Amino acid sequence: MRPNIHFMKIKRIITLTALALAFSNSIFSQVGIGTTTPDPSAELDVTSTSRGFLLPRMTTAQRDLIGSPAAGLVIYNTTTSKAEVNVGTSVAPIWQATSGASLPTGTSGQTLRHDGTNWVANSTIFNNGTNVGIGTTSPASNLDIQGSLGYKVNTITVATTLNQTHNVVLCNTGPYTVTLPAAGSNTGKVYYIKNIDAEGDDITIDGNASETIDGGLTFLLDPYKHAVRIVSDGASWHVLEEAGQLSNNNNSFTPINCNGTIFTWNNVTSSTGKVWMDRNLGAGQVATSMYDANAYGDLYQWGRAKDGHQCRTSPTTTILSKDNTPGHGKFIISTNWRSPTNDNLWQGVNGINNPCPSGYRLPTMAEWNAESATWSNTGLDGAFASILKLTGGGHRRAYDGACGHCNSVGWNWSSVYNQRISLWGSDHDMNSPGISAGRSVRCIMD
Repeated sequence: MRPNIHFMKIKRIITLTALALAFSNSIFSQVGIGTTTPDPSAELDVTSTSRGFLLPRMTTAQRDLIGSPAAGLVIYNTTTSKAEVNVGTSVAPIWQATSGASLPTGTSGQTLRHDGTNWVANSTIFNNGTNVGIGTTSPASNLDIQGSLGYKVNTITVATTLNQTHNVVLCNTGPYTVTLPAAGSNTGKVYYIKNIDAEGDDITIDGNASETIDGGLTFLLDPYKHAVRIVSDGASWHVLEEAGQLSNNNNSFTPINCNGTIFTWNNVTSSTGKVWMDRNLGAGQVATSMYDANAYGDLYQWGRAKDGHQCRTSPTTTILSKDNTPGHGKFIISTNWRSPTNDNLWQGVNGINNPCPSGYRLPTMAEWNAESATWSNTGLDGAFASILKLTGGGHRRAYDGACGHCNSVGWNWSSVYNQRISLWGSDHDMNSPGISAGRSVRCIMD
């Protein structure tokens, strides 16, 4: 009996339909290979006790030819003999070896680092959730570094605007301007800036247009090895620390006079062969008469740097200084502004507080004596008639800070402790007046 062909066609259609439905269902459900019950957490569960799962195998060069690899794509790299996974993006793939790359366990708070192949415990950095410690497992501050600290150092030779790549800035081959970034977007930012120009060229630090540095629009690094540390408060810049190089003088000289003008001078050579400034420190001009107030200049206490006390109207205090630099600009009322005494503050260009510009110093008493011996007349008359044009600007009294004998007597300090030349109408002497009296300073070239 011949089979019913029509019935067989129907049966085949039913069978194919059932298979299609089964296959369609598998597209949207879990797939198990070697198991009828794939793990609920897996979309594909390959189960076997005799065979493994084989990844696509390729060299590094072949891997890099994969177009737009998806994040999470896994291959076996035959060049490195390691399984690799793309932990980057399709635009910027980052192939990371999976072998041994599991995150290790370690001390609570211990950070991890990747050595290029594996994640390993960082034995030096700890984070307890509030504080970070380097070299300590129990940081006591937000950042606790138990070891040395390094700073990035930049050496510049041209005008530069500082940014986040700068920290310690060494300025050579001046003069030029170093411009600070906007203080408003750099709150708490600290810069260390130092002049290392051996020629003594000025380096000007600009406060970024209208922003200020300790109240001024600019700050001048005038001498060689003059350095400053500054910080932004979010609105302007402030000097945290300023330092000079004592072995090269100039830890205190700035060209700004007490009235805000710029101090300038010319050199004059006397008959002794010595080269002097043509005016006192702080003077606005060469004296046109013995009593030219514009030529009087500032009044220094012996041994003090240019810190503001030398201004004729600076405030006073009776508190003595325990250091070579009092840390303020007040005139100290006393017979000796420093306790204990230090008689080695103004000697030579290397004097600790030498107030003269680079290459200049205070004259010795021997040099004052040699100069006065060449004057045609003694006293103030001869001093003014000399090439030095000395004046009768008076002094500031040590016991009350008031101006004494102004417009009648001239006094100029020497580099010798407590010694000065005194110029009266027709006489002069060299005596010991007490170092806290304020007197004029005339610098001589070294």
